Amino acid sequence: MARIIVVGAGSAGCVVAARLSQHPGHEVVVLEGGPDHAGTDVGTQLASANWIDAMGATAAFDPDLLATRLASDTPRQYHRGRGLGGSGAVNAMLALPGLPRDYDRWAEVYGLDAWSWSAVEPTFRSLKRDLVATPRSGYTPMDNALVDAAAELGLPSDVDTHTPYDGGGTLWRHADHAGRRSSLETYLTPARDRDNLVVRTDSRVDRLLVEDGRVTGVLLTDGSSLHADQVVLSAGTIETPAILLRSGCDRPGVGKGLQDHPAASILLALKPGHQEVRAKESCINAVLRLSSQVAEGDIHILPMQGALSVSSPQHHAVVMAAVMTVTSTGEVRLDPDRPTGPPVIAERMLTTERDRAVMREAVGHAVRLLDTQAFRDIVEEAFIDADGTPVSALADPEAYERWLAGSVGDYFHAVGTARMGAADDPGAVVDQRGRVHGMAGVRVIDCSVMPEVPAANTHLPAVMLAERMSSALLADLASGVANAPLASHQGAPRVPSL
Repeated sequence: MARIIVVGAGSAGCVVAARLSQHPGHEVVVLEGGPDHAGTDVGTQLASANWIDAMGATAAFDPDLLATRLASDTPRQYHRGRGLGGSGAVNAMLALPGLPRDYDRWAEVYGLDAWSWSAVEPTFRSLKRDLVATPRSGYTPMDNALVDAAAELGLPSDVDTHTPYDGGGTLWRHADHAGRRSSLETYLTPARDRDNLVVRTDSRVDRLLVEDGRVTGVLLTDGSSLHADQVVLSAGTIETPAILLRSGCDRPGVGKGLQDHPAASILLALKPGHQEVRAKESCINAVLRLSSQVAEGDIHILPMQGALSVSSPQHHAVVMAAVMTVTSTGEVRLDPDRPTGPPVIAERMLTTERDRAVMREAVGHAVRLLDTQAFRDIVEEAFIDADGTPVSALADPEAYERWLAGSVGDYFHAVGTARMGAADDPGAVVDQRGRVHGMAGVRVIDCSVMPEVPAANTHLPAVMLAERMSSALLADLASGVANAPLASHQGAPRVPSL
């Protein structure tokens, strides 16, 4: 049958490898640039259901990967998971599908009729069976305060967050009582005893091997090469375009269109009796979804029980305000001094007036929440930086702008750097099945193909996409058209519904 190389063992790559290797006739080789953390102290931290433990596992991140968040920003560390599981091994385990309008916009604006809400919803419905929702009895003080504050403000406080409705409610998670249940645990680990699946760690890909417009394998950074009938790039929104650029892919959209959710945090010193961080239990279990004056459902307010940084006075919790429908775009490009090293990431968040206006609304909602009785009962002091500047300072527009410029972060939900679209769309890199325009024998299956970031944490959308594109690849392999030049098989069946 086919020898297939899957580059990257993250949220999407683990799904691809597991699905392809279900068919004994295919030989699947997974190349992961980072290590296997299983059986190490880092692995123990990553297994915890508490995201704070994962963020403390510094060895699971690439310390040399930097990014600028705003157009005038200085580079800061960019947190992407490194090792088996990828960013799915270090995320907050929150599972949301996004809004129906996200996917309908993909279809309407970008011509991606196979990715409308009606096309993707059955897969999301199937994936929901494996998700967990924390019962109210498992809420932290911050979770309780958030949903109670929503009720105080006249908003629903018990919405199913898998639906598109505004209000507060319990988050679905890809975790269980034993801890993290991302793509590594759910897909790749159960498949690793298959004879036709080989997983190689510490194997970073430099570029694709290309002969006469056909990809025949990959060249690793150690100088070795591997040949295959099909290569699947699942290296993620940052590394996938870097590999394509190093491979001579001449699509002008490669590396462009980068999007993420901008977020701003307010630090909270909690009153005694409400400060506990429960070991190995989720620190985020609820969300408040709100609509701005621009669009529906485009703001998230998240509560986190615990601290990721040091401040004076000490804080015990964080309220995060995020813009979930984004119009600003950035790019990923190669470092001319180190083309095989970490790429240059310029997110350019909040460059559009729309995004800036919604960010201001989101922060305003977070401040108003803190003035409810639910939060006053547990919060002793609210401040906006490590020096304890009171949240009241945000009432001054100039102070707000200074604060935002120095503190805005991303949600680690990068998409869009090798987006889907038609061959005559200059911004498109792949078609609806993930096939790279102008290059046979290679597909991209990861968040880089999403044309816009959905209003959701991107792990679950990545799994949905990987399920559907893996099914499409298997169908093409079965029909014998998987490695034909793209123009010769435009009539292949559309991405199947699962």
